[in-house]
Amino acid sequence: MEVIGNKEMINILRKTLNLMDNRLMNHGERVGYIFYKMLSCENKYSEDELRIYTLVGLLHDIGAFREDDIKDMLQLEANKNFEHSIYGYLFLKYLSPLSEFAEIVLYHHTDYYNIKQNLTPLKELGNYLKLADRVDVILTYYNEKDIIRLLNEKSEIKYSKKAIQSFIKANSTYNVIEHTKDRSYSGELNKLLEGIKMTAVEKDKYLNMLAYSIDFRSEYTVMHTITTVSLADEIGRFMDLSKEDQINLHYGALLHDIGKISTPLNILESPGRLTGEEMAIMRRHVKDTYEILNGYIKEEIVEIAARHHEKLDGSGYFRKLKGDQLTLPQRILGVADIVSALYGVRSYKKAYDKETIIRIIKTEAEGGKVCRATVNCLVSNYDEIIKNVERNSRNSLEMYNELKINFNGYYNTFENWE
Repeated sequence: MEVIGNKEMINILRKTLNLMDNRLMNHGERVGYIFYKMLSCENKYSEDELRIYTLVGLLHDIGAFREDDIKDMLQLEANKNFEHSIYGYLFLKYLSPLSEFAEIVLYHHTDYYNIKQNLTPLKELGNYLKLADRVDVILTYYNEKDIIRLLNEKSEIKYSKKAIQSFIKANSTYNVIEHTKDRSYSGELNKLLEGIKMTAVEKDKYLNMLAYSIDFRSEYTVMHTITTVSLADEIGRFMDLSKEDQINLHYGALLHDIGKISTPLNILESPGRLTGEEMAIMRRHVKDTYEILNGYIKEEIVEIAARHHEKLDGSGYFRKLKGDQLTLPQRILGVADIVSALYGVRSYKKAYDKETIIRIIKTEAEGGKVCRATVNCLVSNYDEIIKNVERNSRNSLEMYNELKINFNGYYNTFENWE
């Protein structure tokens, strides 16, 4: 069963990151285009390889999406830019299908003289990407002749002579600077990226990558998503859902909070009870989830994700649905979401114990807000479900924590190069 097509996967990825910070995404697309044209001039890469390298170029600043206070791209360049290079590298290595190419991103702000003694093909591509990145940033301030002069002044220091020659050839052959400035490259870029071929496993990894990208807004939300997915999977299994419903439920749970990328960080990470105005903003995430996913991913999955805050009595949001309007997979996710929130640790609360969780969720069922059959299944099998959830979540959580630990090691190395 196909959950999402190749073209739709690329477009939803771009749409999601654009909602996080359209400046970074627009910059990424321009850099991806420049990088693509430089590599095209090398005459040694297949079309499929060029597509993947272009996507890496487009995502080269993915580590910067976690920055809240970027005033402009020059500020990003000036303030310890290796930090977002490291985080972007680790994010792509651990949480995406692009792990074998992640090293390109790691070195996209590293000067050539720091890597030329131990140059590898990926480090060299990282230097090409560094040049493409720099060209886009300075296009606003300089004309074509000045850009070439500035690059040549840094030959074999900031950039390899080979990378500079590649850019000069690309600009001469494809009018790169002109097309970058007037955005006439966009049609070509879209067609190139939409031609990326993906296996079902790779698409699954990209969807997981989207869910993990919420970490750029809130680490707690990622932990909540990991637990919610596992809870929904386990409850669905105990309730004997069909294989198709199980798959739809899994991906609906995985993507149910993707709309939180538009929620301000001070609300996502609020240490206390939200005000009425803040709660209204928080509640918009379900509508945003629907708008992000709709038209790109299978409709049943979109509806499961977007209905996780609806209640059987019509008191939920965002559509005020009730009763028979909610399918069993949608009801299961509603319960899993609540239990995950109660089970999780936040800055302002400890995890609730078993008795408290069961009492709260049974009260919700008895009040006609959530599905009684789903709650009865959860309560009857609570110990086994939680045991499986902890086991199934362990690998994701360990990988996520390993990413954070490795950041410090790379940071120390790159800081010594500054």
